[in-house]
Amino acid sequence: MRFASVFDERLFHEGPPAIFTLDPRGQLRVDPERSREIYMMLDPGARAPGFYVFTDRATGVRMLAVVTHPAMAERQPRALVQRFADYASAAAQAVQEWPVAAPDAVTRA
Repeated sequence: MRFASVFDERLFHEGPPAIFTLDPRGQLRVDPERSREIYMMLDPGARAPGFYVFTDRATGVRMLAVVTHPAMAERQPRALVQRFADYASAAAQAVQEWPVAAPDAVTRA
């Protein structure tokens, strides 16, 4: 996994419950809006990083998501959620529909 900044990496390892998505350069960056929305709806429970693909219910668009607490992914109100064993598997599934895979999405797992 490649993070967009030292801040994002530290937040992933030490910070509050959060959701990370790929930025335009294919690097993981905290998604503050999604993180805030889900955090306000639940008790996230124990820290346990997880690798997911969210499929938007309205559009069918898939998105890679890495979370610090499973509940952050499993309680998505507008997406179908699929869990994967590792980052590479989730990234490969998420980028299948993209015309060109995001840089580093799969190769730097």
